[in-house]
Amino acid sequence: MDSAKTVFLFPGVGAQQPDMFAEFLVYPEYRERLQEVSELSQVNLQEVIHGERRDALKQVRVAQLALTATTVAIADILRKHCGLVPDFVMGHSLGQYPAMCAAGYLDLATLTQVVNLRSEIVEACARQFEQGEMCWVLHAPAATVAQEVEKARAEDGVNIYISAIDAFDQATVSGEMAEIRRFAPRMEAMGGLLYPLKIGGPFHSPLMAEARAQLERQLDFLPTAQPVEQLSRLVCNVSGAETPAANIKASILQHLTSPVQWLRSLQYVAQNGVTRYLEISPKSVLSYLTQRANLPMQSVCEPQDLFAFAQTMSAPQNRREQFLQRCCYHLYSAKLPVLDDPGALQQLRRIRTEVKETLADANHKQGEQAAFIHARTQQWLNIIEDAGAVSLAIDKRRLQHLYDAAERCA
Repeated sequence: MDSAKTVFLFPGVGAQQPDMFAEFLVYPEYRERLQEVSELSQVNLQEVIHGERRDALKQVRVAQLALTATTVAIADILRKHCGLVPDFVMGHSLGQYPAMCAAGYLDLATLTQVVNLRSEIVEACARQFEQGEMCWVLHAPAATVAQEVEKARAEDGVNIYISAIDAFDQATVSGEMAEIRRFAPRMEAMGGLLYPLKIGGPFHSPLMAEARAQLERQLDFLPTAQPVEQLSRLVCNVSGAETPAANIKASILQHLTSPVQWLRSLQYVAQNGVTRYLEISPKSVLSYLTQRANLPMQSVCEPQDLFAFAQTMSAPQNRREQFLQRCCYHLYSAKLPVLDDPGALQQLRRIRTEVKETLADANHKQGEQAAFIHARTQQWLNIIEDAGAVSLAIDKRRLQHLYDAAERCA
């Protein structure tokens, strides 16, 4: 890892599996997050994921809670032990919720309340449909699938909707299975294939309007102010663009009745300079979709290698290198805003000189050197904020986490 922009990807339901992330049980943060979500939801996730109740993972609500707790925990471990805080976070379907937590928009207690409440309301709504379902439509251009869905609804009264655009040639439709079967011949005539996801409801479509109305009445507990500890930029998988904290409630509600725009979200982060991604998942799902998007983005590591990656990056030398690389990026590589203050420019030149001299001085102890460079880099960011009239709060928090990780006991 270096200063290249990175996005963390969080999966939706379907990625869960028994004993997922078992290697991470050695980390207290992992065990603590499982315990916290278990107590708040009254679901013993230790037993469900790593114990004797693994069949419960087939229940949508339990799977959502399990994925939320585990993926948030791993993002926490990567931040605290490795100093890794991504520039962007995004998730597919349910994955948007742990992404909110990893970005600092919601704490885990509030997030658990949202996920628990949402799953109960959504499942109750889904039971009103006769075999409500979601189906992948494969081997057909997603844009064509969207057009055919509109035509089928307008011409034949087929009550289905696009519920996800995952790749150029992969979309998802939602509706009752009888309606999806009516639509299938249109796609089959074009060489397309429909594959039921067996997820139990017509999610991410206007058919969930009742669930949206019920949830809206119960989300008053959500914070409305800008998060104090925002760490990353959150990309909403409905709009395919960055979501400010003030729009969290609207985003959660829209998420119920609108399609997941995964391809558009990937394109957004790529357009904003992201060149690397890390899928925090028990298995490779989103990495596959990302590769198919044909974007200039590379995987940091495969999901099955997450534990080894965390162990490697948490080694003292690697933590220190990550920290120093980020400092050097700010001091010598990052583009500066227009600064008209001669005094500020003089201060910045002095900081560069002092850091360069400190890095070249072999007599400095590592701890003292890191503390000095950290202080000077934070000073650098403060000067740019004041003189350039820009906000660098997220950059300063990320730098602090890198420093904290670098200074952790080996």
